[in-house]
Amino acid sequence: MKRLIQNQFMALLTISFINIGLVSAQDNCKVLLDAINAQYEGECKKGLADGFGTAKGADIYVGDFKKGLPDGTGKYTWANGNVFEGTFKKGVKEGKGTLIIKSSDGNQRVQTGYWRKDVYIGEYENPYEVTSRSAGVLSVSISPFENKVTDGDVLIISISHKGRLQQPPQFSLSETVGSFMSRFTVGMTTQVIVGSFPFGFSLGYMNERLEIKIYQKGSYKIDIDYNIQ
Repeated sequence: MKRLIQNQFMALLTISFINIGLVSAQDNCKVLLDAINAQYEGECKKGLADGFGTAKGADIYVGDFKKGLPDGTGKYTWANGNVFEGTFKKGVKEGKGTLIIKSSDGNQRVQTGYWRKDVYIGEYENPYEVTSRSAGVLSVSISPFENKVTDGDVLIISISHKGRLQQPPQFSLSETVGSFMSRFTVGMTTQVIVGSFPFGFSLGYMNERLEIKIYQKGSYKIDIDYNIQ
């Protein structure tokens, strides 16, 4: 009986030491964001929060960590009550998510979409896309630019034949989404004033067809190269 009691005592003592070791390891697991590094509970690797965990400080974060920073899917709650739930990378918002912004009067505003390096870029991950094109369209280049000349948002369209820029040729342009207000020629380009976004259009030229959708409000240069001599 005495030996049994001793064995039980030693087992309990061993478990206690293991638990103390786990607590100590947890205490030594660092979170590298000052606003949430006061208390951490979760997975750890090489002394840094890594895996799933909960970190608290002035703010609270629950979710995935990598090398001591929020990285992956998680929910971040600020001290002022604002909440972001979505994806993170190296401690900042990156990718798809929803941000709830609370005001002093108790109301809230919800912002859903995509973030890049902690900056909201809009409801869509890419501001534009080529939805379809026929075989004779070699390439389509779309790039946003800051418009300081024309009132409103404008598309500047240029057409090339195998890399050779053409004088603005005649082509058909019809809306598939949104609207445009006018189109006119400036130098070697055709310029289109957009009325509303998202704006999608179908462009027909020399029996070739191209469709583009632009989701994010702004001005864009669109260079189209055709397989035409």
